[in-house]
Amino acid sequence: MKKGQVLLIVVMFLATALTVALTATYQSITETQLTKLEEENQKALAAAEAGVEAVLNQKTPVNIGSLPNLSSFSGQAEIKNTLSTTFITPLLQKDEQYTFYLANYPNLNSYWNGSLNIYLKTESACPSLELTQIKNDNSLIRNIIDPCNKINDPNNLRLGTTTGELLDGFNFNYKLSNSISIANTKILIIRILFAPTRIGIKGSTDLPLQGTTILSVAQSNTGIEKKIQLFQSYPQIPSEFFVTSF
Repeated sequence: MKKGQVLLIVVMFLATALTVALTATYQSITETQLTKLEEENQKALAAAEAGVEAVLNQKTPVNIGSLPNLSSFSGQAEIKNTLSTTFITPLLQKDEQYTFYLANYPNLNSYWNGSLNIYLKTESACPSLELTQIKNDNSLIRNIIDPCNKINDPNNLRLGTTTGELLDGFNFNYKLSNSISIANTKILIIRILFAPTRIGIKGSTDLPLQGTTILSVAQSNTGIEKKIQLFQSYPQIPSEFFVTSF
């Protein structure tokens, strides 16, 4: 009887020890696999970034595997410029501005003619903008978008607004009541007067390109893939050049 109990205890002890050993081994293998996976992710990301840098330098499509020290990767980086009727700016802070080109860069010829709808998205209930058009004769036309009438406007520069809508996945607070007719305008400069604001622009036809879009996809020999899309805007005019007061 006692021998049987001792044998049972030994078996249970061995089973427990085996379970602990297997668990530790499994955790070790899992951690090693996760470490290798993270390392592969970082390498693939670095390869995709190298592809972006190469395209910026060469201005032509690049085979990522042909880049120095990246022969174990496949994929391509290339310029992917596509015309569209819409454009969304990054979030602009107070007193920041965005330079929107309405003539082909860099020569600023072949003026775009059509009408623009302007959209505003902000955390604040009352965003306000200054719009400056630079015409082909270098004259200026200024307007303001001021839904809450926070600005004293003796020159009657204010444009009417209405409730916003969804544009390219962004739910905008406001939009212009009427579109702006654009003719012989080289550049539209949009300056943020108060709260941080994102601007949406929608044209009656495809808008001129506002910069260069680069898409880079790198894949490791183990199947890990990383994709980077970079937008590099055309030169932005410093806001100090066009600061005004109303």
